[in-house]
Amino acid sequence: MTLKNISEYQVQFLQGLADRTRLRIINALKEQEKTVTQLVAELGSSQANISGHLRTLKESGILKSRQKGKYVFYSLRDEAINEFLSYMEEMLFNLRQKAIMEGI
Repeated sequence: MTLKNISEYQVQFLQGLADRTRLRIINALKEQEKTVTQLVAELGSSQANISGHLRTLKESGILKSRQKGKYVFYSLRDEAINEFLSYMEEMLFNLRQKAIMEGI
């Protein structure tokens, strides 16, 4: 993979995270896979909205899906994504604390 391809993948991955609804979907999938119907009920959004965000998350490499009968189950593509998000949350918290202490 070339540096350009890596950069493009990074941009696509981070764009996948850059939405409140998508972050809520990711958080809902941290513990177990779920269907669109389950996510709609849990997040209180329309099926069309959730489906669109799921498509973006799959294209970003964040989620994977599997079909079982008439249901499609979504889950995080890899545990490393969960670890990355936990690290990011901690890093952002620490950066925010430093900014507060510096009066920014």
